[in-house]
Order: sequence, then structure tokens, then C-alpha cells
Amino acid sequence: MGEQTTIFDIIENEEIFDFEGQKQNLIDNLDMLKEMSVEEQTLYKKWQEMNKGGKMAKVKNKLYNYRTNLWVPSDLDDLNHTIKQIEDLEPYVEMATPGKGVTEWVNYRKLIHTMEWVANPGRNMKFWVRDRKTNKVLGLICLGSDVTSIKVRDAYIGWDKTNKFDQHKLNNTAIATTICSTQPGGYNMLMGKLVAALTTCKTIRDAWEEKYGDKLIAVGTTSLYGINSMYNGMPHFKTMGETSGKVRLKPDDSAYLPWNKWLKDNHPEEHKKAISATGPKQNILNKVFKHCGIKGSDYDHGFKRGVYLAMMYDNGCEFLRGEIEEKELKIKKKFQDDIPYTDKWWKKKAIRRYKNMYEQDRIKPEQLFYWDVIDLSWEETQKKYIKEVGR
Repeated sequence: MGEQTTIFDIIENEEIFDFEGQKQNLIDNLDMLKEMSVEEQTLYKKWQEMNKGGKMAKVKNKLYNYRTNLWVPSDLDDLNHTIKQIEDLEPYVEMATPGKGVTEWVNYRKLIHTMEWVANPGRNMKFWVRDRKTNKVLGLICLGSDVTSIKVRDAYIGWDKTNKFDQHKLNNTAIATTICSTQPGGYNMLMGKLVAALTTCKTIRDAWEEKYGDKLIAVGTTSLYGINSMYNGMPHFKTMGETSGKVRLKPDDSAYLPWNKWLKDNHPEEHKKAISATGPKQNILNKVFKHCGIKGSDYDHGFKRGVYLAMMYDNGCEFLRGEIEEKELKIKKKFQDDIPYTDKWWKKKAIRRYKNMYEQDRIKPEQLFYWDVIDLSWEETQKKYIKEVGR
């Protein structure tokens, strides 16, 4: 007869959570992040994303081939030819197909965007921006469930909790969590403005309504580096102001995940409530800070974000306040004119920008493609890419 396992064996073999040790690990990690600039923090998270668990390294060779699918001007030193290439572009928007299409979209997002990819809970729709003639990728868009409370946005709309939650009007707005153009078009031709403007296009509006059953009235977004951003001066977006609250630093997974498990195991109701609301990771951290006696405000950073809103209807605010019916909505002409309006507006700006960069000898011909960050050290990544953050 074999040996029986007793409760004492289970207790002895069970991994014991080192509360004080894990607390110090969390504090040390947050202290390190606190010393970084916003650019360093952004790049650090990108470096971790590309090297986490060795997943990207396993498909590194395959990912390199993605580069050939990105739109790149053939010769930025040839002024007339490049202007002709800009004029010949026919941008269009296409939804990423579930399964393989979404997986590819996420891979592209990691490879061409400086910020790490974080999938928000709730609604999520991913789109490609491509050139119709070449089918090359010009940029990426992701729309998701809107943030429940942004002071300057809510003041502009005239929103209260009844409108947003009881009348479910928050479902009629979305936040663009990804607006990303490829390089070198982004820097040299303001292609980021094109991608941002296309978040309002009919393809996206129709896809949102078809999937969720709610008419999309407005699209909002925020900028990472305060009120001065590419959204300023765009006819599609109105500048609301800046976020009023401070953003809490997000620790590395090595410091965060043990506490996530600890909260789930020891305070399941608190954990359940935290993950069911907007910003689940932040909610969990707030609970952990409380249990650890850590003052959360010590790890707030003051990097305020600019807030922007594309209100696509003349009486959209009235609808979002529940004052008119959907049938009474009147779409603004520029959004009714759709991509042809945006294309014409952007190309004028793109050509002017490119000419200025050319005449001032400030052209940046390099693609921004983070493929080579895979297997690089943090120090090597800093040296190569820190100046590209925010490009």
C-alpha cells in the first residue's frame, strides 16, 4: 500500500507568500520607475513587451517579414517623386478579421508603436489603414469602451451619471486606444493625423453600430505628452483640455503578478470588484497599496494627458444628454463627406510638411520597427531608441 498524503504534507509543500519581501520588491520597482522620465518609462515598457517570456523571440524571423507590408516612400530625397507618391495614395479602412487577422494586427501594433499594447476590457474593435493601390499598411486603429469619467469631456457634453449609465449613452461614444501611423510617413508627412482623422470614418461608424447596436456619436482620445499633440488644429477633433487627475505608475509584472494572485486568494470579493471595473490593474494596485500601507499618491506621476473629442453630429451633445431621439441626429458635413474630405485635407498638410522637412534638411528616412528590440538589453534599447519616443 502506497504512502498517503496528509494535510500536513500539503501545508508543508504549499508555497508561502513572503508578504514583507514582496512588499519591498513592489516598492523597489515603483521607486525605479519613479526616477524615469515619461519617455524612459514608455520605452522601458516597450522593451519589456518585446522580451516578455521569450514569446516574440520564438517568432522573430517570421515577424521580420511584416516590415515588407508597411508603406514606405521609395526615395525621400526625390522631392517631386515623393510628392507624387503622396498624391497617389488612396487610404481606406478595413476591420481586422477575428482570429488570424486580429493576431496579425496585435503583432504589427507591437512592432510599430512605441507604447506597449494593453488590451482594454469591454468593447474592442481593431482596424487597418491601408493604401488601396498597393495594399500596404499606413496605420492602425483600435476603438474601445469609453472612459467612464473625464472631467473636461463630461463638462463639454454636459453629461451626468444618469446620462452615461442609466440611459447607457456612454455606449454611444468610444475611445481610440490606438492611433498609430507607420514611419517614416508619420514624421515626414504627418500621417498620424490621417490615421487619427480616419477614426471617424463611415466604415468604423457602421462597424461599431453593427457589432454593438449603438450609433457611434463621438470618438475621443488622449495624448501622452500633454496638450501639445498631433490632434491640435485638426478639423475632426476639438481640444477639451487636460486630464485633471494624476496617473499612477504601473509596476513590472514581476512585482505586480504575485500581488494580483495574493489579492485573489485572500480577498476574492475585492479582487472580483476590481477586475470588473474600468482600469482593473490600477484598481487591484489600489487595493494592494491599502493592505500594504503604501501611500499610493507617492507613486502618481504628473504627466497630464491632452483630451480630444471628435463630435460627429451637430446635435450630438443633446443626444448624449438624452434630450433628442436618434432619428433627430444631424451629421456634420465633413463627417458625411467621409474619407474624400479627410484625404484632401491631409494631403495638403502632408505635402507642405514634407517640403518643409526637405528644404530644411530634416528628413528622417528610417522606419520605426521594434523587431530588433527582441533580445536587446534595456541599456542597448535606450541607446538606440530613446530619441524616437514620441516621433
